[in-house]
Formats: sequence, C-alpha cells, structure tokens
Amino acid sequence: MKSFNASVAIAAAFLLFTTAATAFQQGHGSPEDASASAQYKTLNLTRDPAAATGGSYRLDPHHTSVTAKLAHMDLSRYTLRFDAVSGGFSFDPTRATASNLQISVDPASVDTGDQAFDKRIATRFFENGKYPSITFASSSITITGDHFSVDGVLDFHGVKKPVSLSVVYRGFTHGRMGFSGEATFKRSEFGVGEWVPLEADEVTLLIETEFVKT
Repeated sequence: MKSFNASVAIAAAFLLFTTAATAFQQGHGSPEDASASAQYKTLNLTRDPAAATGGSYRLDPHHTSVTAKLAHMDLSRYTLRFDAVSGGFSFDPTRATASNLQISVDPASVDTGDQAFDKRIATRFFENGKYPSITFASSSITITGDHFSVDGVLDFHGVKKPVSLSVVYRGFTHGRMGFSGEATFKRSEFGVGEWVPLEADEVTLLIETEFVKT
C-alpha cells in the first residue's frame, strides 16, 4: 500500500509540473517575460552598418564588459574584469565609418573576485594613484562588412603605444549599436612586467559593449 501511495504522489507531482510548464509555454509566464517577448519581436535588428543612424554615441556601462586574460603558470588563463568603463564615438552611415572613438577605464575598478588582491593590483602594479585612468583613442577605423579594424593608441601606466582592435559589429536597433572586440599586447612594454614569465607577458583584452545614440 505504501508503494502504491508513493507512486500516486509521484504521478500527481509530475502531472502538476507538466501542467504548469504547459501553461508557461502558452504565454502564462510573468508579465516581464511577456514584455520581453513582445519587445524582441519589434527589434528590427540590422547588421548593415550603413543602415544605422548617424551621430554621436556613448558607451552603455550597464551592457559593457572589459576583461583581460593572461596565462597563469601556463595552467589557466587568469581573468581580470574592469567594472568602470566610459567612452563614445561618432558615426557616419553615408560612408559607414566611425571616428573619434575614446574609451576610458578606471584601473581601481579591477575585479578578480578577491578584493585584497584587487587593491594590490590597482595600487602596486597599475599605480592608480599616479595613473588614474587607462585610455584608448582611435586613429583610424576601417569597416569591412561586419568587421571593424580599429587602430589607435593605448595609454596605460603612463606609456603610450599603438594597439589594434579586431571588432565584430553585432548590429543596430532602436538607437543602439553592439560590438565584440579583441586585442593583444605585452604588459611589460607598458612598464607592468612583474612576475613574467610565471604570469604571462601577453595580455588579451576582450570587450563586449553597446553604445547608445545621444
């Protein structure tokens, strides 16, 4: 009898779960889910740069991540995230070109998940009291299809050197552009060469960002 009752209870629970799942799939989810679904249908996303609206754009910090990766004893790619990022650029759709790209990162916003180590990196290695910002300014931007090649100058730890960004254009919708970018450089060339080669010299920057028309 106990086995029979347990089987009935399991069957009832399964029926309740499947009924709830079916109701959700039929549009009986939360109002937020319904709103998100409706908004997605009206995005009209375009991946043609020439179809985007021209003008000035500012970086959306709430939809931006800047991470740096470097090899740790060749065992893993250690990751640092920067939480305070700002910037903007100008865009001309008639020529499908962008200009005046300026990005600024606060080195004190470095985040490894270890607050004590974050402070050590910011103060000892980045010397954020002496160099309060890390900046990148474009010198030329070439657009080919959905790929941007961005050449510019990285100003890091008081040293300015040319760096190239390889950027994928994710599209435009509702006055908003999205991009994924990647660049590599050697940190020792910027005077931050501690622990090389135990900690790799080559750093890979990974950028996911959205810009909003102003």
